[in-house]
Amino acid sequence: MPLKNTEKKSTKDLIKIYKKIYAPHRVKPFEIEIWKSNKTNDDKELIIFMPGLGGEINNFKWIGNELARRGWPILFIDHRGSNLESFIEVLEGKETIPGSADFFLYRIKDLDAVLKAHENGEFGLTNDSYILMGHSLGALIALLYEGNKPTDQLEDKCDSALKDFAITNLSKLLQCQLSEIPFPKKNNTNKASAIIGFNSFGSLIWPKENSTGIKTPTLLIGGTYDLITPLMNEQFKVFSALKNPSNRFLIIEGASHFSPIRVNKSYEENNDVFKISESFIGSEPILVQDLSTKFIVEFLKNIKDQKIPAVVKNQRDLGLDFHLLDLKTIKEISEN
Repeated sequence: MPLKNTEKKSTKDLIKIYKKIYAPHRVKPFEIEIWKSNKTNDDKELIIFMPGLGGEINNFKWIGNELARRGWPILFIDHRGSNLESFIEVLEGKETIPGSADFFLYRIKDLDAVLKAHENGEFGLTNDSYILMGHSLGALIALLYEGNKPTDQLEDKCDSALKDFAITNLSKLLQCQLSEIPFPKKNNTNKASAIIGFNSFGSLIWPKENSTGIKTPTLLIGGTYDLITPLMNEQFKVFSALKNPSNRFLIIEGASHFSPIRVNKSYEENNDVFKISESFIGSEPILVQDLSTKFIVEFLKNIKDQKIPAVVKNQRDLGLDFHLLDLKTIKEISEN
């Protein structure tokens, strides 16, 4: 899989490498950014980050800066066809609305192409292990890539779910489009060392406990004010479809689906697509991002040291109330 370096620059002690990846499923190459510190630790694995639907790398610079300066190399995938640029082109009448191939098939194949290049040593890293991280649809792609194929009953479940469709779970519309695509074969033989998902969804895809087949340590992060992928009806169900004693769910009171997104102010001023009402963004997004970083770093250190993370209830830090829960506690909350 040929790669092309287009630019390389340093910001303080961070090195950002811009690459294009040529892959058979894309007419044009798709772009990635690799962020590394000059002090990158050889024992720290590559973190691959995938933005959500209509997202862009700039929204997640905060996590790139925080993790790269702590020694983790982090790679961002810009998924052409379902990224911010594509949605702006749709709004301007230049492109048609993306479909299920853009949402799922090409994103899964993008990730597979990146992992194949990583396995072949094309990113200049000392090991070929990796950690997957994503927001919303990006988190779902990580789970789809590492987990079992969607349930055979997806179409039936969708018929039932959409009859009783409530505007409080928009993710169901997206999940049901998955039945329209052939599920691609993976070329990567490795498994992720850890998965981290912000505002995840997939309850129709894996409706039963442990049904993802994913045994990789997983940290899910969500807020109580998520109107797109509701915490109890959606994210908790995804969490119960995973199985590992180290799995944890970080619940941040007052955080929303958009809290992990840091909006570029100049874009915000010039583009209606960014004018999200503050009531949808929820409490203090930058503090939510800072708290998330703290727990991501702690979670990854625990996994590396083979320690089971502690369960934390009703705590407050950075002015936010939060809980770090295991599956047993999530089940108790769901049943009450």
